[in-house]
Amino acid sequence: MIEDQPETSCRLLRDIQALCRRRRRCGQRQSQAATPLPESCCNSRMRVCAVTGDRKTCARMANLGVLPGSELELLCKGGGQQCMIKINGGTISLDASTAATILVAPA
Repeated sequence: MIEDQPETSCRLLRDIQALCRRRRRCGQRQSQAATPLPESCCNSRMRVCAVTGDRKTCARMANLGVLPGSELELLCKGGGQQCMIKINGGTISLDASTAATILVAPA
């Protein structure tokens, strides 16, 4: 017989589905205002609208707390080299290709 799966897996699945629905709503409402992170103004508060890219990139950003709907502060953009962001009390340095997958809008 197959053992019952723990409830945490179902709860995690519901949370992921809710994030996907929220990402679609944000993208529909703010499609004109959403820009890639490196093209945004420095030292400003932004709201993450979507994280594009492959599954691995999206999972990595989710682990770092960069989720649709969360607010971040762009500390400096490195002219196509690296971006530094402040999110959830921590500072993260992103390479240029990863930063380009994050679409943001003014908070």
